[in-house]
Amino acid sequence: MQGMPDWNDLRCFLAIAREGSLAAAGRVLEVDASTVGRRLSALEAELGAKLFDRTPTGLALTDTARGIRSAVEEMEAGALAVERRASGED
Repeated sequence: MQGMPDWNDLRCFLAIAREGSLAAAGRVLEVDASTVGRRLSALEAELGAKLFDRTPTGLALTDTARGIRSAVEEMEAGALAVERRASGED
């Protein structure tokens, strides 16, 4: 890995993990499914790992994705805390 993954790519990863498809993740993030797909491809290239397997019921997390999900969720919680503190809600 050359650098830190883009936060927007990681947000897409979490949305896909939670929603199970590019289309559903796009709806949650209010972006087109193709944008979600591009961000996922960029993240997989950055990490050098496949994060989802296509299944008849949607996208399933690979072992690698399961391994990083909690760390990305911690990053999300930190980012949300920064937003709350910056806006005076904390």
